[in-house]
Amino acid sequence: MKKTILAMAALAACMSTASAQTSVTIYGIVDAGIAHTTNDGPTGDRNTVEAGQMQTSRWGFKGTEDLGGGLKARFALEGTLLNDTGAAGVNTGTPASTSLFDREASVGIAGNFGSIDLGRQNLLGIGSVGLADPMGLAFAATSPNVLFGAMNFGAVYGAFGTNGAGNSALRQSNSVKYVSPSFGGFGFGLMHAFGEQAGGIQRSSYSGVSAFYNGGPIGVAGAYARMKNNLNTDLLTSYGVGAKYTMARAVIKGTYIRNEVDSTNRTIAVAGVGVDVPVAPAMTLTAAVYNTKRYGDQFDQDSQQYHLIGRYALSKRSTIYAAYTRANTSNVVDLASGTAAGFGAGIINLAQGVVAPGSDKANRFTVGVMHMF
Repeated sequence: MKKTILAMAALAACMSTASAQTSVTIYGIVDAGIAHTTNDGPTGDRNTVEAGQMQTSRWGFKGTEDLGGGLKARFALEGTLLNDTGAAGVNTGTPASTSLFDREASVGIAGNFGSIDLGRQNLLGIGSVGLADPMGLAFAATSPNVLFGAMNFGAVYGAFGTNGAGNSALRQSNSVKYVSPSFGGFGFGLMHAFGEQAGGIQRSSYSGVSAFYNGGPIGVAGAYARMKNNLNTDLLTSYGVGAKYTMARAVIKGTYIRNEVDSTNRTIAVAGVGVDVPVAPAMTLTAAVYNTKRYGDQFDQDSQQYHLIGRYALSKRSTIYAAYTRANTSNVVDLASGTAAGFGAGIINLAQGVVAPGSDKANRFTVGVMHMF
């Protein structure tokens, strides 16, 4: 009997050790809001249910294995949820028209040296400059920093990098990413994505570098990226900086991001500033302003967005919110383009998702709920 008890105790101890060494987490965000948009083109106002407003709805798996000596193996699989319709995954280009894990699919090693991950991953700027986004990367489908700063507007940036024409450049497939450990608050990242095309190593490739500092109340980051088209005949470069300062009663954040197309000299720049103000233990107000400009080619355009957001935490995992957005553009979005993006005849919709074709301004009111699991 004693031997049996001892054997069971030893087995339990081994199982406990194995459990401590390996972990797998299922997680996600389900977010939806009701939006009322005024002056939505010639047809008037519009009411919609939109997924992923405060944060993009997503689901995923992540795990680590402790290899000893401070070394860990890890993986991450994350996909978009379109919970307003029940769909999952978005178009990521060649080779698949849709991807189950469009947001991330990576495996790597982490230790005292930093981390190395391989697969489909965010651009370096998302994890550095993106942390200072005035809205905290909220309203990703309409945010100038996400659409233009992070190059998520496929009709404008899809010809560059690994994803193929018409698709977002915000994430890159076939990539290798290194992120350093923190040295007194300082760190850096390096990333390269292979175009995997015969006849030229630079075809459809991405290369990027970032640097950041996070110490006490101050956070500062910068990122640089360059992407080639599939024939290696054109180049897209992006530069971004961001900073945030935490005070006793507010957090001030600001970013400036600029990207340029070599063949046309087209430049799109986004400047944003915002402030988070806790007004109660469970409630935070956010005010943010973005100015987006296009210049360098034969088209000069600009757009402004103004945001006011209120968040109320019902718990650590559930939040309700209300938001107001005002958007103006210098050009009436082209009606003859024949695309939902309003992209055609040389005019780019710099207020994509808010100002509709046939308009040059709009207001949007949103109320919603977000749950994290």
